Amino acid sequence: MAPSVGFSASAYTARWIAAVRERESARPDRLFDDPWAGALAGDPGRLAMEASERASGGRNDFIPIRTRFFEDLISNQSAMADQVVLLGAGLDTRAFRLHLPPHLDWFEVDGADLLADKNSALAAAGARPRCRRRPVAADLASEWEPALLGAGFRRGERTLWIAEGLFFYLTPQTVARLLRATVALSGAGSAIAADVSGSGPLRLPGMVRHLEALEARGAPAPFCTDDPGALFLSVGWREVELAEPWRLAVEYGRPLSPAPGHASRVTPIDPTMRTYFCIGRGLRLAPDRMTRA
Repeated sequence: MAPSVGFSASAYTARWIAAVRERESARPDRLFDDPWAGALAGDPGRLAMEASERASGGRNDFIPIRTRFFEDLISNQSAMADQVVLLGAGLDTRAFRLHLPPHLDWFEVDGADLLADKNSALAAAGARPRCRRRPVAADLASEWEPALLGAGFRRGERTLWIAEGLFFYLTPQTVARLLRATVALSGAGSAIAADVSGSGPLRLPGMVRHLEALEARGAPAPFCTDDPGALFLSVGWREVELAEPWRLAVEYGRPLSPAPGHASRVTPIDPTMRTYFCIGRGLRLAPDRMTRA
């Protein structure tokens, strides 16, 4: 579905995801609590969520699982990192609500307008960051590293990179470049986490129509890969851990309905229908050598 008038595609997506977080936070069995989600979503976000779920034919129960996974990862890893970078931060509020070390440097990279709207809404709601939060206005489809370095990012230190809900909107070339940049900027003990979709969903009827619309506009197809481990290893991360949201959902006590291509709630028939939560750890080459490569 196209963005509503007055909102960019990224702002439209960010608002309806915030609406999903607002809805999840109101549940008695919630997987997380985001008290700022409603202020960020607003009525436009709630309407966008409803429209998206009507178009897809059902409630989006995947986003809460993904949010919880990244939430747990950040909570567990932040004490061991010198800095955290959210690539495509959108309307994420974790810097304002997770228990984070107050000395932690937290960078949120996204478009200038989206970050400005977010900052205004959070300030009006009385939200205060729990760490040293630094918004970074940059285009991730271009050279974003200078803006990050200019905001105080320290090359070669322990960094936790988060690319949540990002890769699907990028081209394969941009994803590879972005991953190489994270390796070049990282120090020992760094890690990166991202969600990656297999190629199978692109064959679903609803997605086929979306792909045709993209092609008509001359826009690239969404990024996907059936071998995310090889992708992360090829750009310089040394180890890759893969988790599947369908299995995590069962662990969280919130099993998802069988996904297309799945015989059950956890067992895929078609491996290309899988979605992966990927964690890359360790650097295969020293950062200075990656920069010269």
